[in-house]
Amino acid sequence: MECQTALENLDCVRPDSDDLDLPEMAAARAHLESCDACQEAFAEMQDYDRAVAGVIQHVDVPAHLRSALLDAAPEKVASVPDSVDAETRTDEVTHTAFGSRRRALAIAVSAACVLMLGVGEWLRQSQPMQFAEDELLQRLSLDLSSTKEFDTGFEFSLPATWVGNGRLRVGREFRGIDLDDAAGHDAAVTVFSYAASRNTSIDGILAAIPASRVQPPPNSVSFAQADSRYIEKDGRRPVVAVWQEHDTVYVCLILGSAADLEQIQRSLSTSAA
Repeated sequence: MECQTALENLDCVRPDSDDLDLPEMAAARAHLESCDACQEAFAEMQDYDRAVAGVIQHVDVPAHLRSALLDAAPEKVASVPDSVDAETRTDEVTHTAFGSRRRALAIAVSAACVLMLGVGEWLRQSQPMQFAEDELLQRLSLDLSSTKEFDTGFEFSLPATWVGNGRLRVGREFRGIDLDDAAGHDAAVTVFSYAASRNTSIDGILAAIPASRVQPPPNSVSFAQADSRYIEKDGRRPVVAVWQEHDTVYVCLILGSAADLEQIQRSLSTSAA
């Protein structure tokens, strides 16, 4: 038996199996025992098959991707007709097994790649959308009239310095804002009012967003340290401050001046101290 024919027959031997002892593999087995080059090539084929099997076995497949793959799998190879003689039948069975197995390996490798890409895309889509600070500020709304009651999709509390200040009144009800068109509220917002003097108040909006949704995280870790800046929004120029405390990012937004916001920061920082 020539090397090429022997290797074609040997290619249908499953790794770590008894396939090589089958009667139809006798000629290929005898050639293998006497040919060093084929022994090396056969060892490489077996290593490759083990690697493919390892890839397939260790890919975690979501249920909907698994069923789709099974539905798309090709049907088994047709059997050899009974009318042919035994020698021809054995040869055709061997080559049919070889061709079938080569196709199966190609399908397996392709399927593994598709599955890994599919799983990666599925994981990517299953992760909540993240927002840069500027994008977050644009997605928050100044008008809360069309918002609904916050659905409590995440937990948060008022910023530490926003509690216990007699000049500051924070709305009891938080409203929810959808930032990514997916189900559930991504931000909780409420109105507040700060008594700057006996006859003057500074009104604004406080928003809370899970820190995991904001990337990169804000530079400031307290309201007092947060820089104030103006933004263009809905034809207005509100002033905002953004900071992170523990697992929550906060946005303070007022339709006033930077001096107004800084007055609130100083007052809340002093009362906290």
